[in-house]
Formats: sequence, structure tokens, C-alpha cells
Amino acid sequence: MVKKAVYYGRVSTEEQALTGYSLDMQKEKCLEWAKNNDCEIVEFFEDRGKSGSSYKNLKSLQALNKYIRKNRIQCVIVWKIDRLSRNIADFYAHTYKNLSDLEMTLYSVTDPITDLMNDSQTVLGCLLGVATDEVLNTKKRTKATMLHRAQQGYLMGKAPIGYLNKQVNGHGIIVKDEKNAPHIVKIFSLYGSGQHTMKSISLEVYKDGFHDKNGKPYPARKIEHILKNIVYTGKIKYGKNEDGTDRIIQGKHEPIVPLSLFNKVQSLRRNDGQPYATHTDKTYSKMIRCTCGCFLTGYHSKGAHNSGDYIYYKCHNRKQAHIHIKGIKQETLDETFNSIFAEIHIPKKVVELIKPKLVKALDEIYSTENQVYMSNAKRLTELNTLMKTSNEERLLGCSHLSNEEFDRQMQEWQDEKIMLSENNKTAAKVNKTVYSNIDTLMKFLSNIGDTYKNASIENKQRLLRMVCDKVTYDTETEELTVKLKPIFQALRIIKDNEHLCSKKVTTLPKVSSKTVLDYLTKNIEISLKNKVTTLKKLSITEKEPTNETLFVNGAGDGVRTHEYRNHNPRP
Repeated sequence: MVKKAVYYGRVSTEEQALTGYSLDMQKEKCLEWAKNNDCEIVEFFEDRGKSGSSYKNLKSLQALNKYIRKNRIQCVIVWKIDRLSRNIADFYAHTYKNLSDLEMTLYSVTDPITDLMNDSQTVLGCLLGVATDEVLNTKKRTKATMLHRAQQGYLMGKAPIGYLNKQVNGHGIIVKDEKNAPHIVKIFSLYGSGQHTMKSISLEVYKDGFHDKNGKPYPARKIEHILKNIVYTGKIKYGKNEDGTDRIIQGKHEPIVPLSLFNKVQSLRRNDGQPYATHTDKTYSKMIRCTCGCFLTGYHSKGAHNSGDYIYYKCHNRKQAHIHIKGIKQETLDETFNSIFAEIHIPKKVVELIKPKLVKALDEIYSTENQVYMSNAKRLTELNTLMKTSNEERLLGCSHLSNEEFDRQMQEWQDEKIMLSENNKTAAKVNKTVYSNIDTLMKFLSNIGDTYKNASIENKQRLLRMVCDKVTYDTETEELTVKLKPIFQALRIIKDNEHLCSKKVTTLPKVSSKTVLDYLTKNIEISLKNKVTTLKKLSITEKEPTNETLFVNGAGDGVRTHEYRNHNPRP
């Protein structure tokens, strides 16, 4: 009686190239065997160029298992058992279980035993074990070879945009693509300026002819991938070190982007890959959160009958948390924060304490700044001298360095020069910001309300970050909640609670003057012990427990009753 059978064949690219075990050969041998053994193959399944190490990648084998469950098939024929799997666990979990449940027979044309389901299971296990070990050993050899090549500085795989793959002396290397390399440099330079997003960079370089294979601008995610690829600095990343950090190796290829520029770009990148946006007219962007967790976004809107251009803030409802969304006007927010800042008062005694310390901190910054500039200038002079002397020695034939060593040394010196110049520029910008912050703070101490009201948008944002701990807006009830940092919570004295705190604004209660003085003096002392470099350090962000700071009397509610004093005498 002729038995109905299905055939399965598989070959990986490596096996086909090295051994010649082609699918046509396997199929031919199985058809010949079936004819001589009273079997009729009614369906053929083949996985081309697939490794047998993982069942989930063998789509045709999965289709075979589905087919035999739906059709009356008596046996499966393979050229060799390792065609079905090179993973012993996968074989027994999927194919063997299926064949066993259906009481089918598995025939192998070339293995020592033909009927693999009914003959010795020990032999079957040994055959599968040998196939599994072969895969594991191949993986180990491949991994060791790739690590060795990486340690030599060769990049494996496809070259990133800006480079081309090339074979030199039997080694696959990458070389600079003269057409696209300038675009890569421009992408890094634009992002390093801090004035562009991923999308705007994509559109900018598109004007210069940098586009995908369809002639369209590259998406923002591709620009982000370029910006974080260390290959452009002449290095490669392969695997991990023992401490879990990325293993960075000096590559054989020519760098496109200076290391200093690459490092600057990485410092600008955030988790979402976007630079900090500069909002020239929207004071409260990235300052107010909706109760759903999103930041309110500023947008322009025309008034009725073209009465004017107004700025509103609203939640974009990305989480679909709101049914009705209404924006809040920037003028309304200005009025609210003007009122809050006007109610903050710093005692004269504390102002007299702070100002000398701020002046001293400014002097320290100025002194440190001069030392850094002098040190950098000295090193730049040394580098220029070294480069000039080395070039002269090479021209005279006196250089002891080979051409490759000379080029590498000159590149290192050039990278160091660029880094020092970038450091000077960055330091100048940071110090300019520091001076502006201290100047704003000096004015802030004297007259908080007027300082905020008349400040530029940039300075208003600084003051908001310094004073406010959290600002939230309830889109449903249109209520704004302002939570001040503890130090300014203590300084805020409410003169007329009904006048200031409308139903739409929630603020914090007042405390005693002595508490204000003690708390502020203590925290300013702490903040000025550190070297002042940015507004973030000038801001007092540490929150101390309420019962240890705001209520120094000791009692939980600030009132020491007779009963409390009897059980809790002063120390």
C-alpha cells in the first residue's frame, strides 16, 4: 500500500556554498527514496537560506506542521534529520510532539536509521545532539572571529551613510564617500548649533541634495541614528566591557566628524533625540503640565474679527484623556504669576547676607574662567608649534614617523585643537549665562515683583524654574495649581487671600517671619557652599521635611501648647 508523505528540505546560505547540499539535490534524493519505498510525496515544503537553530524562523516547517494536522498524512521524508532542526529543544517541543501525537512516521534518507520515530530514540537524540553542538561551535567560532576583526579596527556589516564598503587585501573595510560625507558633517554642525530639530535638519540638507533612494528627505529617526553613530569619529562600537559599558575601539577607517563636535552633539541630545527648543515668544512652554501628564503646548490664535494675535496654551490630548479641551490665555497666566511674584518678599537682613556671597561667587567664576582660558591658550600655542615642527621635519626627511603614524599624530593634534576651541566657546556661553543669572538674582532680591514683570521671556523662564516646583492645569475644570519650592513657599506672604487666590488658582499658606528668616538663611548658606556655575545651582531645589524646616517650633502645627511643652521640653 502506497503511503502518503510530505517532503521537507532546508538549506542555509553557508551550507549551500561550502558543501553543495542544494535543495534540488535533497529533493531529488527524497523523491528517489520515496519511489523505492512505496511512498507518494503529495506536498513539498522548503526553507531557503534559513538556519535550523531557531524554529520560529522556519516558516515552511511551521506550515508543514499545520498541514499534517489538517490532512491525512502518514509520514514525513527528509534528506537528513538536521534539516528539520539544529536545536534539540525546538525539535522535541514542536516537530517531534506533533508527529508523535498524530502517530506519524519520520523517514531520513541518509542517516544510520531510517525510521526515526520507531527505531532507537537514543540514536535519534545523539544525531540531534551532534547537530546542535555543530551550531553552537559555529556560533562560538564566528563570534571569536568577529571580535578579533573588531579589535583590529574593522567594521562588520553595511557601511553607514557617508562611507562605502570596499575590499582591500581580502579585508572588508569602509572608506569615505566623498559625495555624502559633507552632508554628514553639516548634519552634526546644524545640530551642534542648538537651533535645529531632527526634522528641520533633514529639510535643510535635503536642499543640498541629501535624500533617500526615493528622492525624499530622510525621516527624523534616520537623522537621529546618524547623530549617535560613533563610527563617524573613526571609531567602532562592538559588544560590551566587563562593567557593562560599550566597548569602543579605534577603527581603521578615516573619521568624518571631529570627536569634539560628536561629543558636543551627544551632550545636546535628550532621551527623545530633540534639542531644547528656543521659544522666542511663548513664556510658559515646557513649564505647565496638564493633569493627564502632558505639557501644555503654546500656539497662536487670531482674535475675533482679526482683533489681534494671541498666545494660548492647551493639552494636545495625546493620551485621549479629555473630552473637551480649552486653552488658557498667556495674558491670564502673566497676570497670575505677576500677582504671585508680587507677594514674595525677602527680609532685608537676608538680602544683606546674600549679596556679598553672590559677589564673592562671581569673583571666583571670573578667576577660574581666566585660568581656563590661559591654560587652553598655552596648549593651543604648543600644538601649533608641534604641528609646524613636525611638518618641517617631514619636508626635510628627518621625521622618524612613518606616513601612517605621522597622519594619525597630526589628526590627534588637530582634534585636540578643535576640542580646546570648542571648550573655550562653550565656557564663554556658560559664563555669559552665569553672569546674566546672577544679575537677575541680584535684582530679584531687591524687588521680586518688578523683576519678573519687566524681565525678558528668557529671564522669566529662569525665574519660573527657580521659584516654582510644579505648575499644573486641569483641562476639565480650567483650574491652575501653582506649587512653589519650599524656600519661596515660606517667603510668600498672602495679604489678601480672597483678592489673590480666585477659584481658578490654588496657592500655599503663609508662615511666620522668624521661620522665613531661619529657613532662608540656612538654605542659602548650603547653596553658596558649592561653586556657582548655573542658575540650577543657585536655585534651592532640595526639599526638607516640613516638620524640620517650616515649623521650627517643634510642634506639628507650629503652636507649642502647655500640654505639648510638658511632654516635649526645649533642648
